[in-house]
Amino acid sequence: MRPPGHGDVIAAARVLRMQPAGRRRWCLARLLAEARAADDWCLARGGLHPRWGDGSLMSAALRRRPVPDFGPRDPEYCACLALVAETLAGPCQPRAQEMQNDAAGSSSSRSGAIASPHSWQ
Repeated sequence: MRPPGHGDVIAAARVLRMQPAGRRRWCLARLLAEARAADDWCLARGGLHPRWGDGSLMSAALRRRPVPDFGPRDPEYCACLALVAETLAGPCQPRAQEMQNDAAGSSSSRSGAIASPHSWQ
Protein backbone atom coordinates (compact mmCIF):
# COMPACT_ATOMS: atom_id res chain seq x y z
CA MET A 1 0.00 0.00 0.00
CA ARG A 2 1.21 3.50 -0.74
CA PRO A 3 2.09 5.58 2.32
CA PRO A 4 -1.13 7.09 3.66
CA GLY A 5 -1.67 10.80 4.01
CA HIS A 6 -4.33 13.01 5.52
CA GLY A 7 -6.67 12.57 2.55
CA ASP A 8 -6.46 8.79 2.83
CA VAL A 9 -7.55 8.94 6.47
CA ILE A 10 -10.46 11.25 5.66
CA ALA A 11 -11.64 9.15 2.69
CA ALA A 12 -11.50 5.92 4.70
CA ALA A 13 -13.36 7.50 7.64
CA ARG A 14 -16.09 8.72 5.29
CA VAL A 15 -16.56 5.14 4.06
CA LEU A 16 -16.59 3.73 7.58
CA ARG A 17 -19.20 6.30 8.66
CA MET A 18 -21.67 4.64 6.26
CA GLN A 19 -21.25 1.31 8.09
CA PRO A 20 -22.80 0.13 11.36
CA ALA A 21 -20.31 0.44 14.23
CA GLY A 22 -19.89 -3.35 14.49
CA ARG A 23 -18.84 -3.65 10.84
CA ARG A 24 -16.31 -0.81 10.65
CA ARG A 25 -13.19 -2.78 11.56
CA TRP A 26 -13.98 -5.38 8.93
CA CYS A 27 -14.64 -2.68 6.34
CA LEU A 28 -11.34 -0.95 7.13
CA ALA A 29 -9.46 -4.24 6.88
CA ARG A 30 -11.08 -4.76 3.48
CA LEU A 31 -10.08 -1.27 2.30
CA LEU A 32 -6.49 -1.87 3.38
CA ALA A 33 -6.41 -5.26 1.63
CA GLU A 34 -7.74 -3.69 -1.57
CA ALA A 35 -5.15 -0.90 -1.42
CA ARG A 36 -2.36 -3.45 -0.96
CA ALA A 37 -3.68 -5.59 -3.84
CA ALA A 38 -3.88 -2.52 -6.08
CA ASP A 39 -0.33 -1.53 -5.13
CA ASP A 40 0.88 -5.04 -6.02
CA TRP A 41 -0.92 -4.75 -9.36
CA CYS A 42 0.60 -1.35 -10.09
CA LEU A 43 4.11 -2.55 -9.26
CA ALA A 44 3.76 -5.71 -11.33
CA ARG A 45 2.00 -4.23 -14.37
CA GLY A 46 2.98 -0.58 -14.34
CA GLY A 47 -0.59 0.71 -14.48
CA LEU A 48 -3.61 1.33 -12.30
CA HIS A 49 -5.64 -1.56 -10.94
CA PRO A 50 -8.91 -1.56 -12.91
CA ARG A 51 -11.05 -1.60 -9.78
CA TRP A 52 -9.02 -0.28 -6.84
CA GLY A 53 -6.82 2.31 -8.50
CA ASP A 54 -3.29 3.36 -7.63
CA GLY A 55 -2.63 1.43 -4.42
CA SER A 56 -3.60 4.25 -2.07
CA LEU A 57 -6.16 3.91 0.68
CA MET A 58 -7.99 6.92 -0.78
CA SER A 59 -8.33 5.27 -4.17
CA ALA A 60 -9.79 2.11 -2.62
CA ALA A 61 -12.16 4.18 -0.46
CA LEU A 62 -13.44 6.57 -3.11
CA ARG A 63 -14.69 3.76 -5.34
CA ARG A 64 -17.36 3.19 -2.67
CA ARG A 65 -18.79 6.71 -3.05
CA PRO A 66 -18.33 7.72 0.60
CA VAL A 67 -20.64 10.05 2.46
CA PRO A 68 -19.75 13.76 2.67
CA ASP A 69 -17.26 14.84 5.32
CA PHE A 70 -19.27 15.24 8.53
CA GLY A 71 -16.65 17.26 10.33
CA PRO A 72 -15.73 17.12 14.00
CA ARG A 73 -19.26 17.77 15.25
CA ASP A 74 -20.35 14.22 14.48
CA PRO A 75 -19.16 11.78 17.20
CA GLU A 76 -19.57 8.75 14.91
CA TYR A 77 -17.40 10.34 12.26
CA CYS A 78 -14.77 11.20 14.87
CA ALA A 79 -14.81 7.57 16.01
CA CYS A 80 -14.23 6.51 12.41
CA LEU A 81 -11.32 8.94 12.07
CA ALA A 82 -9.82 7.57 15.28
CA LEU A 83 -10.20 3.98 14.10
CA VAL A 84 -8.41 4.70 10.82
CA ALA A 85 -5.64 6.65 12.56
CA GLU A 86 -5.11 3.98 15.22
CA THR A 87 -5.02 1.23 12.62
CA LEU A 88 -2.53 3.06 10.41
CA ALA A 89 -0.34 3.86 13.42
CA GLY A 90 -0.22 0.19 14.37
CA PRO A 91 2.63 -2.25 13.78
CA CYS A 92 1.81 -2.89 10.10
CA GLN A 93 3.65 -0.28 8.03
CA PRO A 94 2.96 0.54 4.37
CA ARG A 95 4.94 -1.41 1.83
CA ALA A 96 6.47 1.71 0.27
CA GLN A 97 8.71 2.19 3.30
CA GLU A 98 9.88 -1.42 3.07
CA MET A 99 10.63 -0.90 -0.61
CA GLN A 100 12.71 2.18 0.13
CA ASN A 101 14.71 0.30 2.73
CA ASP A 102 15.28 -2.64 0.36
CA ALA A 103 16.34 -0.41 -2.51
CA ALA A 104 18.59 1.98 -0.65
CA GLY A 105 19.25 0.46 2.74
CA SER A 106 18.26 2.06 6.00
CA SER A 107 18.77 5.76 6.50
CA SER A 108 21.47 5.06 9.05
CA SER A 109 23.57 3.02 6.64
CA ARG A 110 23.03 5.02 3.44
CA SER A 111 22.15 8.58 4.26
CA GLY A 112 21.15 10.57 1.24
CA ALA A 113 20.63 7.46 -0.89
CA ILE A 114 16.94 8.16 -1.25
CA ALA A 115 16.50 11.40 -3.15
CA SER A 116 12.70 11.42 -3.20
CA PRO A 117 11.14 14.70 -2.09
CA HIS A 118 8.62 12.57 -0.18
CA SER A 119 11.26 10.84 1.91
CA TRP A 120 11.51 11.87 5.54
CA GLN A 121 14.63 9.88 6.25
